[in-house]
Amino acid sequence: MRGLPRLGFLGFPHLALILAWQAHPELVSAALLVGSPAAFGREAVLAASEAAAARGVHPGQDFRQAELACPEAVRLRADQVALARLREQLLMALYDCSPLVELSDDTGAYVDLGGRDPRWQTEAARASHLGRAVQQLLGPAPAVGVGQSRFVAQAAAARAGSGRIRLVPPGAAAAFLADWPVTRLPLPPRTVDQLLGFGLRTCGDCLAIPLPDLQRQLGPDGLMLHRLCLGQDAATIHPRRELPPCSVRRVLAGVVENSESLRFGAPELAALLASELAHLNLASGRLRLLLLDEDAAEGVVRSDQPGVCCAEVTTPSLVATAEELLPPILGLLSRARGRALVVELHALDLAPPPVAQRRLWAVAEGRGEEIGRAVARLRERFGPELVWRVELRPLHPGDIPEERLVWS
Repeated sequence: MRGLPRLGFLGFPHLALILAWQAHPELVSAALLVGSPAAFGREAVLAASEAAAARGVHPGQDFRQAELACPEAVRLRADQVALARLREQLLMALYDCSPLVELSDDTGAYVDLGGRDPRWQTEAARASHLGRAVQQLLGPAPAVGVGQSRFVAQAAAARAGSGRIRLVPPGAAAAFLADWPVTRLPLPPRTVDQLLGFGLRTCGDCLAIPLPDLQRQLGPDGLMLHRLCLGQDAATIHPRRELPPCSVRRVLAGVVENSESLRFGAPELAALLASELAHLNLASGRLRLLLLDEDAAEGVVRSDQPGVCCAEVTTPSLVATAEELLPPILGLLSRARGRALVVELHALDLAPPPVAQRRLWAVAEGRGEEIGRAVARLRERFGPELVWRVELRPLHPGDIPEERLVWS
């Protein structure tokens, strides 16, 4: 089953709940409601903890009705600024593992795992890294599922549970979903009631019915049901795509097929990305180049789509300035193969920049350990004879530098 898409799903508590737990750790096991403004000046439930959900509270419910259903619940207001910041941090963590990420809502994320990544030998290792990265950011361990479609990946994560990983091999989706209850399929309630009325309880029961019969009884939902049970829901291989938090995007005047022509734009890309990094006060340890052709530029991009070129480079040290960014960008562009109408450059593995060498000796910026690390880097790169230490010659009254200073 080579060529099937591979999609990962990470399920976690609502991000608004996670922010509330971070601010109030004592509420982790309590009934908790987080509200947000709704229409007509009312407030609606944005997120509810498991204890509150057990009392019948659900997201989107009017806040007053939720209070009546669970009067003992603690009620908080969502911090929209902090919520947006946490979404950005989550996207940044996921983009480090894949160029295609979709934060479907604040309780789950889809990641395109198609193709191989040299940093991880197996798909399980890559999924494990995703789980650890999200847990390190959010706190609670996510449930991770990997499959050939959206629904299969989400079902695998649900079967895995928090802190665990479930991989559905390519072509094994139908067997994996054979005992999946129809009540948990993304279908209209009326269609689910019809299936239960027919005595069809699981996906395996539905697959035993010929497709023409399903379509005759259920209409268009019959085909959707059949595809879901086989793990072939087409929407799952087209994740919504957003640019990473630190990236630049340039639309060319026309399609370029020569990598040499792209290299002329490297200084501009380096300057633009350096400006973005300076705005965030961060440096990058890994760069990703994405070239999109005219078919992919306006819509969804998949890693296996023809005409899409994706290349990465890990820099020996953190880079932040245009001068530091230019060499790796030129290297990426020289390896580019294919047509390009849009050029995207993503800065990944972001971290605070090291103290610039020229400022190490400035007032309040020249700590001894930082100077020592800089000297060690220079000697390792250029040899032990490059860096010299200058001292004043004791008891020498002259002002001539060659006579007064001692180099060692």
